[in-house]
Amino acid sequence: MAWPVAPLWRALDQLTDPEIPVVTLREMGILRDLRRGADGRVEVVITPTYSGCPAMDQIADDIGA
Repeated sequence: MAWPVAPLWRALDQLTDPEIPVVTLREMGILRDLRRGADGRVEVVITPTYSGCPAMDQIADDIGA
């Protein structure tokens, strides 16, 4: 059964990079994918722009909120 992924992407598209607030996380390439687990929960796949990116904790918090 298909699940409504478009509204989730629209919500995530509102999130900007904490260090460069004029660029969205999706534009930066940080937001990679949305997955639905067997339990029905959505997993947001993120990738840092570089290893050790200090903003990843803030980004994960923003996505969770």
